[in-house]
Amino acid sequence: MTTLATDNIDRLTAEPTPSGWRVRFRSAHPGLCHQLYVNGRLADFTDTPAGRAFDVPAGPEPRELCIAAVEPARRGEDLSGLLPPALREPGWLYTATVVREPGARAGDLLAVRSDRADAPLRVRESAPDWLPRWGFGASAFGLGAAGYGGIGAPGLGRGGFGAGPFGFGAAVLELRVPLAADGTHAITLRTRSADGQTTDTPGGEVVAHPPPAPPAALHATAYDPQTHALTLTLEDPTP
Repeated sequence: MTTLATDNIDRLTAEPTPSGWRVRFRSAHPGLCHQLYVNGRLADFTDTPAGRAFDVPAGPEPRELCIAAVEPARRGEDLSGLLPPALREPGWLYTATVVREPGARAGDLLAVRSDRADAPLRVRESAPDWLPRWGFGASAFGLGAAGYGGIGAPGLGRGGFGAGPFGFGAAVLELRVPLAADGTHAITLRTRSADGQTTDTPGGEVVAHPPPAPPAALHATAYDPQTHALTLTLEDPTP
């Protein structure tokens, strides 16, 4: 039985660091390690049950953080499927599952574009040089676990079955892109080959409602000692 607990974890604080934020927390799970999920996917984990902090890099995109307690043996395993749906798939996140073309070559790019942004929201290589390409019988047979060939082979049934040529599977790419602009986005998936040829595929429409940006600064502007009322002023983060 897998234990993944998100209750009894509180007192989250975020302290600025040169590269982002140090997030600290309190937990009532002394025998378990802790994982950090960002926008519904595993981003970091503690090596020991005593760990109570994570470093989160700075970035312009909206992010939702969730801290969960798990058994130490499973601390590095992405257990996002056990999170509540609202934490697993935030409403401002676009997710696309794309089958890598069998003929994809090093230098081919896949970009996610929105009609609400001039630049691509995300660009990644379709077939990076480090990606192993295994055909039937091309790996060191018997060196892996059951259903696997040699080290790094994807394993029986682990690719996109039937999507590749005979003797090959096909890897499935998951693209997850936070949408910073509120409203409806018309998404386009654009492939660009190494020789400059582009192909656009409609990716559908997404209605995004990202959380508001945090204030740029918080100032105490007045204090009434009679009522102990403190007046705070929020500085708008937008220029």
